[in-house]
Amino acid sequence: MQVDYDTYKTENFSCIKCGWEGKGMELNHGDFSEMHVIGDLDCPECGHLIAFWQGERI
Repeated sequence: MQVDYDTYKTENFSCIKCGWEGKGMELNHGDFSEMHVIGDLDCPECGHLIAFWQGERI
């Protein structure tokens, strides 16, 4: 699921793998592609990918 980098921190998320539920600010930042400006947001309990954000290249 793609999310907005400026607003994801206040959105509610859940992990389909372990059942964790919480706010975006609790997610872990996973892999980041500097070339494509894409960052993963992972479950803080099990590390499963929950969402990703994509920025704009400047």
